[in-house]
Amino acid sequence: MTKRRASLLKWNNSAQAGRRVKSLQPLRESCKEYDLLFNHHRISLPLGTPISLTLFHSLLILALGLLAGSAHAAQTMTLEQCLQKGQENNATLQASLFKAEAAGKDVKAARADFLPSLTSSYALNRIGSKSSEGPTEADYLNQEIHAANIKLTQTLYAGSRIVNAYDKAKLLELATQAEKELTRLELAYNIESTFYKVLKAKQDTIVAAEAVARLRESVRAAESFFAKELVPKVELLSARVDLADAENQLGVARNNENRQRVTLFALMNLSLDPQVDFVDDNPLTREAPPAFADCYQHALDHRPDLQSLQRQREAAAKQADIALGKYLPVVQVNAGYYDEDRDYSELASTGYTTYDRDQANTYWMVGLTVNWSLFDGGRSWYENEKYGLEGQRYAALIQEAYNTIATGIRKALYSMAEAEQRLAGSTDALAAARENYAAEDNRLKAGVSTITALLDAQSRLVRAQVNQANATLDYQLAQSELKFMTGGKKSW
Repeated sequence: MTKRRASLLKWNNSAQAGRRVKSLQPLRESCKEYDLLFNHHRISLPLGTPISLTLFHSLLILALGLLAGSAHAAQTMTLEQCLQKGQENNATLQASLFKAEAAGKDVKAARADFLPSLTSSYALNRIGSKSSEGPTEADYLNQEIHAANIKLTQTLYAGSRIVNAYDKAKLLELATQAEKELTRLELAYNIESTFYKVLKAKQDTIVAAEAVARLRESVRAAESFFAKELVPKVELLSARVDLADAENQLGVARNNENRQRVTLFALMNLSLDPQVDFVDDNPLTREAPPAFADCYQHALDHRPDLQSLQRQREAAAKQADIALGKYLPVVQVNAGYYDEDRDYSELASTGYTTYDRDQANTYWMVGLTVNWSLFDGGRSWYENEKYGLEGQRYAALIQEAYNTIATGIRKALYSMAEAEQRLAGSTDALAAARENYAAEDNRLKAGVSTITALLDAQSRLVRAQVNQANATLDYQLAQSELKFMTGGKKSW
């Protein structure tokens, strides 16, 4: 038996013989902030709460019960499932679907102008004569008039306004459908990037929890060694400070994980469910970044916003043509069927005879009408100028979209390349940090190292874990951004 182990045995025997209550001190220390987290179930004991073995066993049984219950109640969601839920439930996407459907109704309404219109009317008029001079005019005598008609009107020519209005409605429908696809693409990008952030936040929580557990062991070892005067007090204080800092980082990591989960549930328009655990069923694969030219061409062919802007530009040109068409005549053909009944209050007389002048007329009429607006104060001209400027505005927006897409693709490619290099380096660094920490822990147990050296190894291990998690997230976000910028998924 070595001198160090004999000293430890002597200290333990003394504690058990003389101070039985103090023998539970390590247990109390471990329960100062005793957290049992199984799928977001947590049991916390306030700082400094005394605890007995019976209570500890009860808590252990309760924790196992929670774990067993969570095993049955917990649900997992993959990225594909999150994307599907978002497509089904997201309110913004639903609104874009309704807008696209409404644009389709505009097309049908514009198409109706090619068809004839059929109208009917009925009128009842009473005429009461107050005075009259000169020859009698039957139209102004006391009478009651009943008139009904049905009329068919077909526009033969309207300066191409009907055709242009129909073409404009179809263009705007295509633009609205493209906006719907852009909304769908943005939703997929937001869900995917947030999903990866949730995974990274969960990994940060695990890393922070592991760090707290290691540092608690370090503090207990430092307290034990300090009690036997094997280490100076400064090393014990350093271990306690590092533990407090790690516990703060654990709280920050848990808060960040909760915030990211809230965002993801909001994108899917689902109620927050702590039982849901997000898992990545597709392992990260590192690929060589594609060529910029291929990505840019794919974006030109598939980006919905480019398609929407182009359709809106063409619609503005159609509206300008509609304005110029107002200077041309409108030709219509009309056909009608009329029924009129005049009931006079008094009989008519000629010499010594009287007769009933009531009339009942039924007739039809066919005619051609030409209307031509010769002057409108320049209204149509300025309307044409306005939509000409609108077309130029859309052309500028299209050029800006080209620049934004090209810039976004280049940034995503650079980010992928940089993150891929960090991933390769962080993997080796993490393996070295784990090995270094294990070696320092063994050296401390053998009495040939110090608490400070173990704390330094712990710090390097946490840094290596965080660096790898950051590199993984950056690579995944760069892939998602490239997919968004190019207009959708493609196997490069």
